[in-house]
Amino acid sequence: MTLLPALLIALTVQARAQDIPAARVVLPWQDFKTLWEQGHAPKEKPQPSPRAWAISSARYAGTVDGEATLFRATLKVEVLNDQGWTTVPLLPTSVALRSARIAGKEAPIYLDGGWYTFITDDAGPVTLDLEFAVTTFDEGGRSGFAFPLAPSGGTEVELTVPAREELDFTVAGAQQVSDRLQGERRIMQALLPATGNLSVAWQRATEEAVAAGTARVYAEHQALIGVGEGLLSGRSTVNYSILFAGTDTFTVDLPADVTVLDVTGQGLGDWAVTDQGDRKVVTASLNFEAQGSYALTLDYEKPMPEGGGTVTLPDLQVRGAERVKGFVGVDARSNLEVRAGQAAVARPVDVRELPAAILGQTDWPVLLGYRYGKEGWQIPLEVRQHDDVDMLVTIIDQAAATTVLTPDGRRMTQVTYAMRNNRAQFLELDLPTGATPWSTFVGGRAVKPARAEDGSFLVPLARSQSSGGDLARFAVEIVYVEDGAAGSGRFQATLPRADVPATAVAWTVYVPEQAKVKESSIEGSLRQVEWFTPIDLGGVSSAEAVAQVQQQAQALYDSDAMGAGVQPVKVALPLDGTPWYFEKLLVMGEALEVGFDYKLKD
Repeated sequence: MTLLPALLIALTVQARAQDIPAARVVLPWQDFKTLWEQGHAPKEKPQPSPRAWAISSARYAGTVDGEATLFRATLKVEVLNDQGWTTVPLLPTSVALRSARIAGKEAPIYLDGGWYTFITDDAGPVTLDLEFAVTTFDEGGRSGFAFPLAPSGGTEVELTVPAREELDFTVAGAQQVSDRLQGERRIMQALLPATGNLSVAWQRATEEAVAAGTARVYAEHQALIGVGEGLLSGRSTVNYSILFAGTDTFTVDLPADVTVLDVTGQGLGDWAVTDQGDRKVVTASLNFEAQGSYALTLDYEKPMPEGGGTVTLPDLQVRGAERVKGFVGVDARSNLEVRAGQAAVARPVDVRELPAAILGQTDWPVLLGYRYGKEGWQIPLEVRQHDDVDMLVTIIDQAAATTVLTPDGRRMTQVTYAMRNNRAQFLELDLPTGATPWSTFVGGRAVKPARAEDGSFLVPLARSQSSGGDLARFAVEIVYVEDGAAGSGRFQATLPRADVPATAVAWTVYVPEQAKVKESSIEGSLRQVEWFTPIDLGGVSSAEAVAQVQQQAQALYDSDAMGAGVQPVKVALPLDGTPWYFEKLLVMGEALEVGFDYKLKD
């Protein structure tokens, strides 16, 4: 009796559920269209940052120590570029950087455009701790220094000078300067705007100040002079420190036999060269008044006697500076032998003592270094010209040859040369007497060889592409056939003689299965081996280098440089029989031949 009421209730609920229609929402078309567009509106792409990096703040704390000021700097850098690499210039190479660290670890720093530059591929804040030294000048009771700064949002400077007496500090462009006595040292603090220079000078407060409106200029000259064939090539950078007032003109002079090629500097308006007796005067005019620090760069050259001899380096002299000191580096840019003469005023130094700005300019080794502290320096050199030695420009790393001997005595040979070529136009081969060439390929591209007047076989070559600092290998392949007598007899064959040395030659000779070789009769310039000596070639060539060689080969073929006519076909070698292995290491043009007696089995 209880089941019947329950069944009736379930049927009633099911019927009611079926009677309820599906839910619907009715909207005007315009309202639906608005909702649809809002739901499918494209997301706005984030705008890229206007700068890849920014230095939000920089603090420089220096301590004067004799002729140098030692600095500890903290730079807070925001790397805004979140894709790829970002480079941030930190300090000019006119200062001596001791270390650069991030959270106690060495930071990646390299030289770029006269600046120590930080490189990273991470975005976000970075705190760099730097230690470096700046040369301090001392002239007439007044001391100071100047160098360019990387632009920052806020710059704070603190300088500690070992002195108890009152000092007058001058900080170019500073908004606030204060100093206090702490023990035996006087500490100066200053806030700077983003002026791009840090120029500080100090003197005793009791001394008379320098007349207002008169600039005092100090200079450091850094020169790299390269000794080449018949020419001295020089680049000089004069780093000026300008105090109290600005100046818009700089003057230097050089010997009359020097040709000035270029003068560069920030905001340089014009430059001119005038002859004054045995000197040439170079005047550089700026389109603004420089204060604090300024760098002027000159490129020049001087002819040198043919064959060498005694030559004096161009002595660039800075005019209008109260004090000048300089460094000169010398490198040799050819096979010239350079020896130091007796220098005047300048003194020799270890090349490691030269500024990084000099050493970073050249990939040639810097042989000599000099330093001077006043005008009138002279540096003579003894230069000797030596004869050039011809070096190998093309080489066969390995020649792999395969010869198939048929029962009727014919021979078919394929030779593949894995080679590198820097200059040669052809690979010259002396084919065996009576050999008929069937196909020739260079870098996988069929080519048409030529015959020289002496009958040698000339295979046109493409030039190897650079691969990992070396020349990439490519393959040169030749297939030829020779006639022979059928039946039992003697195998006597010679490989082509190449005009290029080969590191190794590996020769595989296939004799018919039914042939028996008399091992005691084997002779020739190659030795019989069980297997070839392994030679690490690092691969014949990368796919990219092969493609480039093929493109070169095709270009030469299209221009008839590889011969005109019908393009050769690829010939496959029918490998059959029993292999015998022969090899020779270091082939220098000698004949490559193998001979042995064999007999066909019945």
